[in-house]
Amino acid sequence: MSAHRRDSSRRHAYAALLACSTLGTLSSTIISAPINVIAEAVDASASGIVFAVSAFTLAMVLCSPVAGWMCQRFGSRLLLGASLVLMVIAGAGAAAAQDLWYLVLMRALQGVACSAIPSSVQQVLGRHWPENRARVMAAWASAIGVGQAIGPPLGGLIADTLGWRWVFLTHASLSLVLLVLVVTLVPSVPAVPTPLHVSGMMTLVAGVGALVGAFAWAGQHRSAVVGVALVLVGALALLLHVLIARRSERAFVDPDHLADPRFLAGTAAAGTVMCALGVAITATPLHLGRDVGLGPGHIGLMMLSLAVPLTLFAPVTSRLSERFTAVRTMRVGLVVLAAALFSLGLAFALDHDSLPLAVVLLAVTGCAIGAVQATSAHVLMTSSAADHGTALGVSNMLRFAGLAVGYSWVAATWAPDRLLLVYGAPVAVIAATWLLAGAARSDRVPSRPERTLLDDVH
Repeated sequence: MSAHRRDSSRRHAYAALLACSTLGTLSSTIISAPINVIAEAVDASASGIVFAVSAFTLAMVLCSPVAGWMCQRFGSRLLLGASLVLMVIAGAGAAAAQDLWYLVLMRALQGVACSAIPSSVQQVLGRHWPENRARVMAAWASAIGVGQAIGPPLGGLIADTLGWRWVFLTHASLSLVLLVLVVTLVPSVPAVPTPLHVSGMMTLVAGVGALVGAFAWAGQHRSAVVGVALVLVGALALLLHVLIARRSERAFVDPDHLADPRFLAGTAAAGTVMCALGVAITATPLHLGRDVGLGPGHIGLMMLSLAVPLTLFAPVTSRLSERFTAVRTMRVGLVVLAAALFSLGLAFALDHDSLPLAVVLLAVTGCAIGAVQATSAHVLMTSSAADHGTALGVSNMLRFAGLAVGYSWVAATWAPDRLLLVYGAPVAVIAATWLLAGAARSDRVPSRPERTLLDDVH
């Protein structure tokens, strides 16, 4: 193969991988603008429709560790293709929903499918495009941002013109197109015959799943006894996981990887920023639709003020990371995110119609989220866990857990007179993550620029 054809093939494969990341994010954000229309169609309350949103994320939480292992065991490209097939089926099923619980089931199935995308894409990028991890992860974060940017307006436009069912059918069609591109363009990563440590995997999934499930249960205002029981089950399962990992020579995830300060800092920051994002992309459409009276199309346009800066700021972040280090840039991003999120809640609480100020604050929030997403991924991919699918699966599990907690928090607390609480509470989590990130300050500014992935692509 000539050098020109080889470079062209790399560019096309790279674009397909980034498109898969965009599609995965789109799975969640495309229903944010028409969320009130969908709720009315399936006769769901505010907490009920948020549960349909969080079911998607909860499924991702539960399946991400297994998906990470399957990347190693069966190969990333095979798993990515299988996930897209399931995405098509689940999207068509969601379009046919007649009641809330069937919609919840189909959204959960979409989450199972989507759980394989991050680890698969990360593994292929890490194997075939290792030129500059900072730029690679910034490009990956930008691709995620594109899904966050186009999801709300696309969902709002489709719901306004064709009806809400076409929101899911459009996503299923895009999944089918990407399936063809992945099969024909994306290079493979050799499968590694990695045995599955069943007890380690089950205790980890049960522990994290039960804790996240407790938040989701609380969001539905159900019996507190069940919520407490889930917390106890989760804590016991995680304790068993630690004991099993210490005594096993082949733990599901190497404890040394999980104890790496850079793994901890990157994963904590990713989970925290996803929690903040979950609050922003559910509470804001609910407020704009139910309190301000905006329709799906207008809500989608408003949410662009969050998503477009998120997308555009991620590449800028890679430059800042090279100048000031990734950890320092990440910590500054967390500070800005806390201030913007709190200010957004305050603005909505004081004046429900403060749309111009809300646009500005959503834009600042988007910039901060983009910065933290890119830098947390960079920090994670420079840890000892970067080349291990199961460790990446655990990281993505906790990242999605943050998103699920954000959704559940909105479901549990959302009310027109509690907007400051809804937007302000995540600030405490952001502060804790800022402190934890200080333990990963050992990264250094590169002494000279490396040949970048973007140079290779363009």
